[in-house]
Amino acid sequence: MMKKGMLLLLLAAMMFGGLLGQDSPVLMTIGDEKVSLEEFERIYRKNNNPTSLNRQSAEEYLELFINFKLKVKEAESLGMDTTARFLNELEGYRRQLAKPYLVDEEDKEAMMKEAYEWSKYDIKASHILIRLPDSPVPEDTMAAYEKMMVIRDRILGGEAFETVARATSEDESVRQNGGNLNYFTVLSMVYPFEHVAFTTPVGKLSMPFRTDYGYHIMMVYDKRPARGQVKVAHIFIRTPRGMDEEGKLMAYQKVQMVYDSLKMGVDFGELAMHHSEDPASAREGGNIPWFGTGRMISEFEDACFAIENKGDYSMPFKTFYGWHIVKLIDKQGIGTFEEMKPELQQKINGGGRMNIRSERFVQKLQKEYGFTAYPEALVPLYQAVDSTLLVGQWKSGPLKELDSELMKIGDRKLETGEFVSYVETRQNTGKSRNPLAYVDMLYKEFTFETVIAYEESRLS
Repeated sequence: MMKKGMLLLLLAAMMFGGLLGQDSPVLMTIGDEKVSLEEFERIYRKNNNPTSLNRQSAEEYLELFINFKLKVKEAESLGMDTTARFLNELEGYRRQLAKPYLVDEEDKEAMMKEAYEWSKYDIKASHILIRLPDSPVPEDTMAAYEKMMVIRDRILGGEAFETVARATSEDESVRQNGGNLNYFTVLSMVYPFEHVAFTTPVGKLSMPFRTDYGYHIMMVYDKRPARGQVKVAHIFIRTPRGMDEEGKLMAYQKVQMVYDSLKMGVDFGELAMHHSEDPASAREGGNIPWFGTGRMISEFEDACFAIENKGDYSMPFKTFYGWHIVKLIDKQGIGTFEEMKPELQQKINGGGRMNIRSERFVQKLQKEYGFTAYPEALVPLYQAVDSTLLVGQWKSGPLKELDSELMKIGDRKLETGEFVSYVETRQNTGKSRNPLAYVDMLYKEFTFETVIAYEESRLS
């Protein structure tokens, strides 16, 4: 492997251009294989936004690239480069390498702007959840949807949302909150949930919608201007559940003593270090990190945001956890789009939003290249799979020879037998408890990979 200094020099040369077409330097040596800078640059530029070339992104991508190369070399040396396990792992690395490329830049910008517009508001809502089993089949989703429609009709018929939520919701927190999520803001929930929250009019009950957790309905109670973020220090005196009356009285007297000391001019940080019962913040003079709506319990947030002037502190107030006194250190509102863009970009590049962007990109390519699927060709496979598929023991037999057309994209046609082979090499993953649902999941992945592979072949 190369020394770090030389590596950074080559990366800098790559980013400033001028190397392609010349004798490309050797970037690394793995065993007897020499990997050129040209090879790395070609893959990097193909799978990343050309306008985002920078040292940090190149170094991060290089680490992924090295891991990919090492994995291939190790498997070859052990004679494992054709095993199903290795092929699955290798495919995972390939997807990671290509992931930055699998998005539409216009869609990315639109999603950032959407998140920014939503960040201007806080939403107060309640929800009811009906869970779906692992790897649900169509019958499962239909049953959950119909159950949720019955629940929705009860609320529209006049029953209180909280009453119905406590009786029907499968969200574990319903016992404590009756389905009430209080106020929350953007990028704190999964995207489908946020989309409904920010697009449902105040006072309205949504239709059932699906997330990875199951089916939900949501009642939106309020939409207020966002309060931004706040930084405070606090002093905390515990009143744990089960504390007797004498203990509660002592806690009250202690917080009043601290409050009296503050009014006499004693330093807040000193009092926090000596008296606060939150060890993590007490060591820092009571300071806690910046937070915004939905990050703390509502009573605590309301008390913090109610303080107007930096340096002022609240009167003692009680929450479920105990007594608090908070001091305002700083407040900040919502910045401009350009100011928030780096943070927004980082957050939408991970989790569910990234998956949604990738799916949208593939749908765009399907339309562009005239993608057509023939799902009826899967019937023989559905009839042949059984529970052995879920434990890595299923044998495809003659199904691999099926030549019926499964899908086509552009000038490429794929036969059912190709997908059967794909299924056979991806057994025993623990991702499903239902063989038919697992085939459906693999079919979705196979379609995704087929479309991306066709797009890459057009660009190479």
